[in-house]
Amino acid sequence: MLSKAAFVLASAALAVIVASFAYEVVMRYFFNAPTRWASDLVSFLLLSAVFLAAPWLTREGGHVSITLLPDLLPEAWSRRIVAAGFLAAAAVCLWAGWIVAGEVRILYARGTMTLSAVPAPKWWFTALILFGFVNSALYFLRLAFGTQGERIPSEARNA
Repeated sequence: MLSKAAFVLASAALAVIVASFAYEVVMRYFFNAPTRWASDLVSFLLLSAVFLAAPWLTREGGHVSITLLPDLLPEAWSRRIVAAGFLAAAAVCLWAGWIVAGEVRILYARGTMTLSAVPAPKWWFTALILFGFVNSALYFLRLAFGTQGERIPSEARNA
């Protein structure tokens, strides 16, 4: 439920990005009055969209995967290889989350702000990165120990 809500927020962020760019283009080229904030807003929303959407995409198997090896192996071995890949991905995401969590604490303690037209606390955005990594790791663990074999199309396993 949390991942779905985050995905909806990521989708809304993409809609705001499109609207902001359209507004910026109209203001810049038709009224010769460029905005100071549009570029910064788009940067922040793009970062937010990526890390808000990552857990849901991980859950749905929307990540990039190269299935050459699992496709060539028998089903039992294919599942083991895929599970090992999910475990490796979970480990990397948890490790990155650990690093980012330390950075969130530092940014919060220092009160560091973004260098933008409209400054915002940096820890807000870094916390979104932490959210994306940790929740993606949890979904990778679920896939590794759950029914990830169903995510591999039967045609690919039997090829």
